[in-house]
Amino acid sequence: LSEKGETEINWPTTDSSCSNLLKHAAACIKRHSEGGGSHSLASLGITGTGEIDSREVTQMCAIWCAESARPFSVFEDPSLKTLLHPTVLKNLPNRQLLSKAIHQLYTAVQENLRSEMKSRTGALYLGVDAWQSPNGYDILGVVIYRLRIWDGGNHNFEALPLDFVKLSHSHTGEYLAETLQLIVEKFEIQNKVCYFHWYYFTLIETD
Repeated sequence: LSEKGETEINWPTTDSSCSNLLKHAAACIKRHSEGGGSHSLASLGITGTGEIDSREVTQMCAIWCAESARPFSVFEDPSLKTLLHPTVLKNLPNRQLLSKAIHQLYTAVQENLRSEMKSRTGALYLGVDAWQSPNGYDILGVVIYRLRIWDGGNHNFEALPLDFVKLSHSHTGEYLAETLQLIVEKFEIQNKVCYFHWYYFTLIETD
């Protein structure tokens, strides 16, 4: 309608009388797209992601490897790096640092594990296995099994990894027995173990 409201005015769609406003808006959009190459998820309205502390990256990587027995070299995979958070990518630890971090984590939780074992009632069962790692180390692993009885009479075995030891001598029965004895004494459960089972393992008797 006209200013007087008397007649209709057909406004051509090609008319760009507000071209200055359109140019300004286009310039703003361009500056925003060029200026901020990356944004945090929180700045885009996505909550629950949190910020990553660069000082915690090594610990997070060590836990991620240890929980699923992943090789330390996994962080050298170019495909994985494309999925990592920029803070994680910038602070990725090397293999030596990952190994050291895992040892430190285990030492930190060892006392809690010892207290937990002492407070448990009932008998404990040991599962023992040994294998050779890809880098040539002979490893002895010890797993604790405990029978848990639930309401209704159902029961199952609860498994808990106890310790992993690098073997440094010939795999004689005497040496393996001494190593196992040291492990159960370290966790003060020598009077609670009623049975242990060796998984497939080849003993090598030497002079």
